[in-house]
Amino acid sequence: MTQLNMASASPETIAKIKVLLRRDLKLGNDIQIPDDMPFSGTDADFDSLDILLLVTSIEKEFKIKIPSEDVGRDVFRSVSTLAGYVDRESGKISPAEDYLKRLPHRDPFRFVSRVNQIRRGESGEGVWALTGKEPFFAGHFPGAPLTPGVLIAEALAQLSGLVGPSDAPTGKLVHVDVRFDRPVSPPAELVLRSKLLRTIGELEQFEVAALHDNEVIARGMITLNRRVEDDGGAL
Repeated sequence: MTQLNMASASPETIAKIKVLLRRDLKLGNDIQIPDDMPFSGTDADFDSLDILLLVTSIEKEFKIKIPSEDVGRDVFRSVSTLAGYVDRESGKISPAEDYLKRLPHRDPFRFVSRVNQIRRGESGEGVWALTGKEPFFAGHFPGAPLTPGVLIAEALAQLSGLVGPSDAPTGKLVHVDVRFDRPVSPPAELVLRSKLLRTIGELEQFEVAALHDNEVIARGMITLNRRVEDDGGAL
């Protein structure tokens, strides 16, 4: 599971969260709140009702949403992980670098160049920037390069893996139903969009689309199997 890095949390956010903790949970001045304090196994030892009250205050104060219990378990490991999540979701820090690091893919098989937005457990948008110098264009096709549809589908699957509701591995691609409306020649920037429709057990189904020059060039459904025990969670 990817760790929410303490260094990614701003001191201002950490301080605000500590104020909320003392106010809402009525912590005495004798209880220390270090930045890396866990939410269980300490003198404070928060119960489920304490966490529920804190979630409500955090969402109201920072105008963010903690979308699921899975995300909540990961976020509420410590004060610093909670603050890091708040900063990401409120846009104080760019999530792009952290999210791209979650992908098990590396060049030349990473097809998400940057991440514009991720709403964990809900939706995401990214970009695949194509220069025309990518090696696959030499054979697809010589003198008249076209972006392979199978790679557009893979790019959409990679983005979908980042939309999942937890920091678990990004999932294995198990089903693709994508329609391609028109071809794309490089250079081009493809805007990738993915929306989580439903989760059934380990399966996650996404509605996806790829756009070029504000026109949809591919759309459909992608299903991932998110199994934590799978090595690397590759798509």
